[in-house]
Amino acid sequence: MIIGTDKERKTDAKGNLVEWRVGITPGAVERLVQLGHTCLVENGAGQAAGYGDEAYRGAGAEIVSTQAEVYARAQLIYKVKEPQKPEWGLFRKGQILFTYVHACNRLEMLSGLVERETVAIAYEDVQTADGRLPMLEPMSIIAGHMAQLRAYQYLLVDAGNVGILSGSMVGIPPAKVAILGTGFAGESAIRIARACGSQVIALYRDNFTRAERIMQNYPGTICLKSTPENVRFALQGAHVLNNCMTWPITRRNEVLITADMLSLMDEHGIVMDVSAELQGGLESTRNLHTSHAEPVVTIAGKPHYVVPNIPAIAARSASNALVNATLPWAEMIAGGWDWRHAQEDSPLYRGITCAGGRVVHPVVKEWYDAMHAPQTLSLRASAPPQAVHPVVVGV
Repeated sequence: MIIGTDKERKTDAKGNLVEWRVGITPGAVERLVQLGHTCLVENGAGQAAGYGDEAYRGAGAEIVSTQAEVYARAQLIYKVKEPQKPEWGLFRKGQILFTYVHACNRLEMLSGLVERETVAIAYEDVQTADGRLPMLEPMSIIAGHMAQLRAYQYLLVDAGNVGILSGSMVGIPPAKVAILGTGFAGESAIRIARACGSQVIALYRDNFTRAERIMQNYPGTICLKSTPENVRFALQGAHVLNNCMTWPITRRNEVLITADMLSLMDEHGIVMDVSAELQGGLESTRNLHTSHAEPVVTIAGKPHYVVPNIPAIAARSASNALVNATLPWAEMIAGGWDWRHAQEDSPLYRGITCAGGRVVHPVVKEWYDAMHAPQTLSLRASAPPQAVHPVVVGV
């Protein structure tokens, strides 16, 4: 199979580049070439992550000069982020897109993929039989880690704050940190916060067993169910609120933390929203994204960091972590996996957003039904695999 990787071009509203990861590393190229595949890599695709064109050539890749050539020749487009508008017209019938698709809230992009009968497989929705999301987990871990480190930076004077240490010493209390969610991102944030000596209160929605394990693994952490009373307790005097909790589609009309509740935090507190959901559990960050170029805005008197792709700033590590997770599945696709003959409860089939001119993923269909999407989009779901929440955490 001919496999193509292009240079990521995602920008913020002002045109600033906000993505520096690369979809394939030289090591992955070497493996795919060994298996008999051809790898096309756009000139400069890995430069920001420290992978120059010569490293790719040495691994057996063919370096091509334009993105258009990659798309024109490749049967499989293997990348990081959802296609940007200039890329929508480059797809061909039957071409496979393997990336973070993020189909919800991107009706025009999805319509183009459906119209061109592209097979789009979303990293965030590939799900194994035990319920794991293997290509979401590593980026969630990095996002939680990075967000917590960034939060401590924003408490310092050179970031415009008053200078608050994460941990304690004689006569000085530690920073208080409230972390929403005990999934991969939440646990990663908890690990950093406890290692830095902070007082940590973590709020979980329904996984008591995981919360219990976190309390055992990170002594001193307090895990509470996210009831209104416990949320207020966690926010009282908090220096950092780190939201790592995805919000169920069935509760899109509800919020967990209202803007008024942020007044419970320390007056110098910072809000980090790793989940960055446009309809998430924080009222103050609904319909809001910030970017790496301008990461913080002030809402309800508190600085808010709502960058949706936090791992991009750790481009080298994040690229390697992502490829570690995606490569086995890319090998399967390149080896002849065909969605038309796949079992509907198989991991890759669960990850299909659209194929054959229709939307396959039932939760994406549910999203657009709820949003009253124009009927010009062919949102005919096939026999549904197990529903996977389409909102990703900090990827």
